[in-house]
Order: sequence, then structure tokens, then C-alpha cells
Amino acid sequence: MRVVRLDTEKQLKKFVGMPDKLYGKDKFFVPYMRRDLLKTLKLLVLKEKSYTALAVEENGKFLARVLFTVGPSKQLKLECCGYFSHFECINDSLCAGMLFSEMCRILKEQGVTYVEGTYFPYDQDNRRGILVEGFEYEPMILTSYNPPYYKQLFEGFGFKKDFDTVALKIEYDRYDSKRVAPLVEKVLKRYDLYISPADFKNIERDIDDVHTIIEEATSDIIFQDAPTREDLVRIVGNWKSFLWADFIHICRRRSDGKPVGVMMSVPNFNTVFRKMNGRMNPVTLIKALYWKNKIKSIRAILQYVIPQYQNRGVNFALYHAFYLSCKKRGINYMEAGTILENNEISIRNVEKAGGKINKIFRIYGRQL
Repeated sequence: MRVVRLDTEKQLKKFVGMPDKLYGKDKFFVPYMRRDLLKTLKLLVLKEKSYTALAVEENGKFLARVLFTVGPSKQLKLECCGYFSHFECINDSLCAGMLFSEMCRILKEQGVTYVEGTYFPYDQDNRRGILVEGFEYEPMILTSYNPPYYKQLFEGFGFKKDFDTVALKIEYDRYDSKRVAPLVEKVLKRYDLYISPADFKNIERDIDDVHTIIEEATSDIIFQDAPTREDLVRIVGNWKSFLWADFIHICRRRSDGKPVGVMMSVPNFNTVFRKMNGRMNPVTLIKALYWKNKIKSIRAILQYVIPQYQNRGVNFALYHAFYLSCKKRGINYMEAGTILENNEISIRNVEKAGGKINKIFRIYGRQL
């Protein structure tokens, strides 16, 4: 076994395809869209050189891989922190140790004193952490999935828990809509509010309103900065194929139209991606069109309410609006998250809507 630093497109193609044999016929494994991932890696690793890709190779085969970069950490108050992602490895502590050792050596040469992961490039709110509990549940779109032994590989090399994030499941077959609806109506009437789905024909206005809500609602608990308006434009642009207007709800005040809350969910397109097997061609596109209409689960990825209206039932009202959208589309399962473990208010709001913690993801860190 030897560790290699990847600097050619051919090597990056092997990087992209490495998980296929690792996961084999695992029913929950969802491959990345290979073409898109390769395009991203070519930009980050070969052109910009802002990320480094490593692999452990034996007899021409990749047994482990990792992608990492350097950046500031608001949480740790560091100007130079290492971040890694796309970690995959066979169940072998020696193999994992070789990979981590070389990553740490390179980062230390760059002046890094601390490294943590896993994070996803460009978006630290999704696929953050490795899965440590909840392997019996299928992975939702933009969340991590990995073998249970990854925890031992990390801790065996000296990584320690930095923090956990959680996901909560809501099963709508037990949702008492008749009891909830009058309560929601009372909340909206009391505070002169209304909830409506996103309007893709007036998307600029909706982006402005969502940005206003997030900026006002972001607290110190969420250690990352609130996304800029440009970030939201980019997210909508990148995700436009995966967004359904009736799963983006904005709560506004009737008197002046002021936005006070937002909740956004993404249909669990993993159902579709699994059928496409990471490939984009005429056959898989036909499969995608067919399976898109059979999605039965959804992931809530964003919920904010401005301070003035927190703890007044607005969160509850937003969840009820989502229930109504789910009912129309025949969706009976929602997973909310991932939420930082110390964000007790957000966790409690989901629990009030019937949610129960079903998955735990862990960010690991290590002093260099």
C-alpha cells in the first residue's frame, strides 16, 4: 500500500468510482452523479488547486480516499483550519492511518494546527459529519451515509468528537391534522400572518424575503455566517431541478408583507439517483422522469423565524403547511435536519411537530 497525491484526470476518475466496490450491493448506497463530481474535482484539484486529493493505492486499486482544503473557522476562532470531505476507506485501520497521516502532514506544512471533518465542499450545512447512529434508515438527499466502522477508523487515529448534528423523523400517518388545524389558524389570526408557497415567477422577491429572515434569525448557536443573497441565488440555481415550490413556505405579516419565517424542504431525490446509478444518459434520464413521481419522503433543510415571532407557534404553523403539501403529493415521511446538537430551540420545535431523533452525524477533529 502507498499514498498517492492525485494530479491527473485519470486518477480523479478512479477517485470518483472508488466507492462502487466498497459499498457493493448495499441497498442504501447512493452514488454521486459521476460526471458532476468529476467536473467539480477537476476545478478544485487540478485548476484552482484549492483542494488536495489523496488515495491509498494497492495493485492499481484505490482502497481509501480523501479530499481536503484550508480555511478559517468561526467556531474555533482560527484563521487556518483544515477541512476534509469525501472520505471513503475499506475496513482497515492501517490503510486509514496512512491516509490520515499524509493528510495531516501536508496540512501541517501549510501552517494548519487543527483539522476537522467531514464537510462537503461549498456547503457546510449539508453532508456534514459521518453517520454514527441511525444506519437502519435510508439516507436522505444531501446527507451522509457510510459504513458503521468509520467511527472506529476515526477514533483509532486519534480524532475526537467536535460536535454532533441530528436528524429527526416525522411520520405523517400519525399526524392529527383535525386537532392541529384550528390551533394553526388561531396563531396566524392572532399575529396577523399568512403562509404561502414560493412563487418561482417572482423568485427575486422571495429570495430577498428569505435572506431578510435568515439574517434576522441567525444566532451565535449557528457558528457559520448567514448565507449572503448571492449564496441563496447560487443555491436556488444549483438546486432548481430538485426544488418544488409547494415545499418552500414563507410566512409574512398581512398588514405590510414583512417576512417573518421560512421553511424549505427538498424531495428525497435519492430515490431517483439510486435508480440512475450515478450516470447521466438517455436511459437514466427516462428512469429519473419515472421515479421522480414516486418520491415518498422529503427532507426539511432550512427553517428560520425572526426573534419577534419565535416561541409563538409560527414554527408549528410552518410544519402544518408542509403536512398539507405532503398530503397532496402522497408523501408520508419527513426528515428534518441536520441540526447542531446544541441548537435546543430548533430541535424542540421539530419535536413539537411530532419529530423524533433518528440519526446522529459526527464532526471529528484533531490537533496537529
